[in-house]
Amino acid sequence: MKCYKCFTLNAFLLINMFCFYTIDSFSQENHAKITGKTDTALPYFDAKYEKIKARVSYVPGIKVIRGETQLIVPENKSFCPSGSVFIFNNGDLQVYDRRSNDGGMTWYQVDHILENSTYQYPEPDGEVIMFQSANSAGSSTNQGRPEVSMQETDQKGVFEANFFRSKDNGLSRVSESAKIFLPEEFSDWNNVLCRKIVGLEDGSLLMSMYSNNTKGNNIERIYRTIALRSTDRGKTWYYLSTIAFDMREDVRGEGFNETSLLVLPDGKILSFMRTGASYQASLGSFNNNDWDTKMPFSYGKQTAIYMSISGDGGKNWSCADPITSHGVWPDAVLMENGIIALTYGRPGNWIMFNDRKRESWGPIIPFYNGLYPPDCGNYISMVEVAPDILLVVYSRTNPNDHWQSEIVGTYFNVKAVVE
Repeated sequence: MKCYKCFTLNAFLLINMFCFYTIDSFSQENHAKITGKTDTALPYFDAKYEKIKARVSYVPGIKVIRGETQLIVPENKSFCPSGSVFIFNNGDLQVYDRRSNDGGMTWYQVDHILENSTYQYPEPDGEVIMFQSANSAGSSTNQGRPEVSMQETDQKGVFEANFFRSKDNGLSRVSESAKIFLPEEFSDWNNVLCRKIVGLEDGSLLMSMYSNNTKGNNIERIYRTIALRSTDRGKTWYYLSTIAFDMREDVRGEGFNETSLLVLPDGKILSFMRTGASYQASLGSFNNNDWDTKMPFSYGKQTAIYMSISGDGGKNWSCADPITSHGVWPDAVLMENGIIALTYGRPGNWIMFNDRKRESWGPIIPFYNGLYPPDCGNYISMVEVAPDILLVVYSRTNPNDHWQSEIVGTYFNVKAVVE
């Protein structure tokens, strides 16, 4: 992997990190119901929130106001669900198996869940494509999980994965099999497709994958993250590059995985990657080998979210630099006002911002922490539902029954402030 001059982004941004607070309780009493109007005309942000000091965060150039949190998917059996959200070309929002065609004011149930990899071509094409999520994650419920399992074929280095297409903004779908071609060295490794498909200006597609060799040496056992490219609308995917990997043992807790790709207007691609964020020592920790057994603490290592940059369509990447102190499942959005928003979780749920004029990130906002930490997945995603308005979606686990979770969304008003 060719490594450009490292892009240093203030590795210790959270030194002044303030304490967690349980901002929204698990109680559903004050949430909007799935059907019926809310008290505020979402997503048009209620000005009253700007007058509540605790909901306003500011750094030079950026002002953020945390707004209403609403229930989207009622509590149901689902272990560690991911809070995935997607906005289709026609303006429809989807979270899990719920749709909204009024910016999130009301939600109704649909036939299919939202797959985490969902991508839609720009109009007039409008085709929607996605891989099928498939990972049991220690339970019998795998719908909505971020991982995509790959099946071996009779050809070495060639794998298959379930793939869907839709011509009606994802309401119906046609199933097919996509093929993934990997170098021979990865053919016997543990390979997992994960996160979003993104489109490039030349019409090709990129998606990330993380890999490790469970039977290899200590370095090979650590995850590395890989970029795959498709030039035939997702029918076949080929190894393009290795985005990041460790050359020494125990530098990061897990190596690099759970990658989120963000394509900028100038063609640069940002890659945000988890490197290890197990639950902190807590009576709520779980034994990964037996999900029904609670442990008094976890031995996992907390390490940063890292960022790497490609300026040539994903062929080469800069040295990965840490941009947080911890985190899992980063998700990045470029807003219409030019601000990049990044969410990440565990412990707690966080959102932070960069105006692309400064190297530092801020404000850095913790917006949810479970009543009985650690809350389950802390897997968060977001979309811009209106100019300057983000809908951030995440799950909340019942503190009395970790098999039961609900999915909610919090609105944020993000303003670019002229100095």
